[in-house]
Amino acid sequence: MRILILTEYFPSGIGKTFTGGVEARVYHLANYLKLRGHQITIKSRTDKYSFNTLSALIERFKYLVREGSDLLRRSDLLGKYDIVEGTNFSTHILAFLYAKRVGAKAVAWYPDVFIGHGVERLGLISGIVTELAERLAIRLSWDGVISLSGETKKKLIKAGLKAKKIETIYGGVDIDKYKKVQEGIRKYKNAKIICVARLVKYKRVQDLLLAIYFLRERFKDIRVIIVGNGPEIAKLKVKSEKLKVADKVRFLDSVSEEEKWELLIRSHIHALPSVVEGFGLVSIESLSVGTPVVNADIPINREILQKEEGKSLPAGKVGKKEEGNTEDSLVQGGLLFRAGDAADLAEKIEILLLDKKLYNQKAGEGRELAKRYEWEKINKQTEEFYQRLLSD
Repeated sequence: MRILILTEYFPSGIGKTFTGGVEARVYHLANYLKLRGHQITIKSRTDKYSFNTLSALIERFKYLVREGSDLLRRSDLLGKYDIVEGTNFSTHILAFLYAKRVGAKAVAWYPDVFIGHGVERLGLISGIVTELAERLAIRLSWDGVISLSGETKKKLIKAGLKAKKIETIYGGVDIDKYKKVQEGIRKYKNAKIICVARLVKYKRVQDLLLAIYFLRERFKDIRVIIVGNGPEIAKLKVKSEKLKVADKVRFLDSVSEEEKWELLIRSHIHALPSVVEGFGLVSIESLSVGTPVVNADIPINREILQKEEGKSLPAGKVGKKEEGNTEDSLVQGGLLFRAGDAADLAEKIEILLLDKKLYNQKAGEGRELAKRYEWEKINKQTEEFYQRLLSD
């Protein structure tokens, strides 16, 4: 197969750093397809990640106009590709135009759907533009659509896409590659909580800072490592100062993939307070190296981490409750907390840190769960989906 993937951002050069699951998926998929003998081309607007600012929107618009105009003039592209895929709202429409121009199958890859929530998540201008682009893209006559989760598939169907065109293919993790990395690396001596996330509003990293405030007396040596960058970083640093936990928080705005994995291995818990996730790849990465997770109780986390309904937990001492209850749920490899509730997040962290038996159980569960999301399996599903489209 001859495959073209259009994506907003893709890192280049030695020591690639992935800021999220989109570029990680494109990177691993491309390598897999090449090894399988397929021709793969990746076209991206930039090799530097940009957040949803007004200037970024202007650059995206210029890119679409430039690429679209060039596409209309080039007859040499006819028949060059069999599959053309777009990976986000700024490349979906362009990918569709490319596919129609070259006579290829048009594929849209969707990590999440922002329709109805664009302004809330991205701000006024970025939110409106994103929603308009998504509403337009969903109405195009795609040959196939890949959803990153069952939850995303539900949203796509609700938005008007036909279910028969949608294939759910999860994100993945490179387990074998990092088995060697783990050799000789031990956990930090004192409790370390890590959070790898883009620092935007809906990730709610401030909830983790408040949780550490609640835990600071009971765990005097507890520390937090926040890996990521974004428009909220200045506010988060001010928040840590106001809560008087700045001495317990370390901000790392950029690390290599190797450094990220070492931090995940050495930390005791990965906490993800985010209330918006397409998949939450870092959760699976964390589980693959035996580091349990504490995530917000949102639908995608129940799906990916396989929520265990009706099982109760003992109560911690820093939270609001005096006894365990069944609404707080366990998942494979970790615990869920009530989204937006920093006290409940603190309690779940406390329970895992104090209950060694439960901690070890969740670490073991996590390793087993991660095996279901190995890139080799995930990429094979994508390859087979492409092949089915070509055989139709």
